[in-house]
Amino acid sequence: CRAAVSWEAGKPLVIEQVEVAPPQAGEVRLKIHYTSLCHTDVYFWEAKGQTPLFPRIFGHEAGG
Repeated sequence: CRAAVSWEAGKPLVIEQVEVAPPQAGEVRLKIHYTSLCHTDVYFWEAKGQTPLFPRIFGHEAGG
């Protein structure tokens, strides 16, 4: 899979190949073509008011 990875707070995202574990029993995998960033993603990307946790992949609000 390809993902926009954040390696550091406030720095540009980097498009990279990432390994995703296969679905477990009772799970499904969806292929997401497009997603966007919401205010929560931006908050954590800026690392304001919380302990930074990187690398990180944002975009939990899929559409389409």
